[in-house]
Amino acid sequence: MNLREILKNLKPGQAILHYNFASLEQFHAGIESVKATGLPLLFGVSEGERAYVGEAAAKTLTAEARKDWPVFLNADHTKSVEKAERVIKLDYDEILFDGSRLDFQENILATKKVVGLRDERDKNILIEGELGFLPGESELEGKIEMKPEYLTQPDQARAFVEATGVDLLAPSVGNIHGIPDQKIIIDFDRIRKIKAQIGAVEIVLHGGSGLTDEDFRAAIEAGAKIIHLNTEFRKIWKEELSAQIIESTITPYKLMAPVIEKIKERIVHYQKLFWQI
Repeated sequence: MNLREILKNLKPGQAILHYNFASLEQFHAGIESVKATGLPLLFGVSEGERAYVGEAAAKTLTAEARKDWPVFLNADHTKSVEKAERVIKLDYDEILFDGSRLDFQENILATKKVVGLRDERDKNILIEGELGFLPGESELEGKIEMKPEYLTQPDQARAFVEATGVDLLAPSVGNIHGIPDQKIIIDFDRIRKIKAQIGAVEIVLHGGSGLTDEDFRAAIEAGAKIIHLNTEFRKIWKEELSAQIIESTITPYKLMAPVIEKIKERIVHYQKLFWQI
């Protein structure tokens, strides 16, 4: 099954974990979690992660793994039409075109171009648009201000998806990139209102790091079908690697085995939570 079919066949109350990787052990942790659960996993590689791993290498790794396991690949936070075109030509399963820093009309025009490029290549590639502004970044651990004007308006969400033809929409509903030093307040009612306006287009919740299990379940019940976590897993990777690096062995795969296991345990937790297991 392709990613479009996986999403279409989700039952009410189910969602898919989106998990980023930039190293082989992070990728292995994702594969091991899918082996353990049998549940689908959407790998993400941002522009920076793709530059490090290699755009084609990330695709090859995922494509090989998908011969046995339900894993998919998203070009996360792609910020130019040109870069989006490159990953479309590599047949990524999804491309998030992030025009959130553009004004509304510019965002529509650029996102629509990406959708057009996809249509020329393969309509099974999903295009995700982003509307509204998510403050913060994956390295963030300080305090951050969430301004009302950052939030996605349901009527604008409808206009955006109708004008662009996107398959997925990432709104701003109180979510923040990174793990700020404050409680994150998600506007679940806003998710429901946006979903009511955009019909078959599915909602993607970014900025999952720092949310509680109860927050995730409430977001899924409100309409989110894909949930992004990155910062939390990066922290696990660094902390466990730091703990292992003082061991006497100099064999990389021996040092990395506990890192993979620690990340895997957390991925499995979220996979089961999002799938209602």
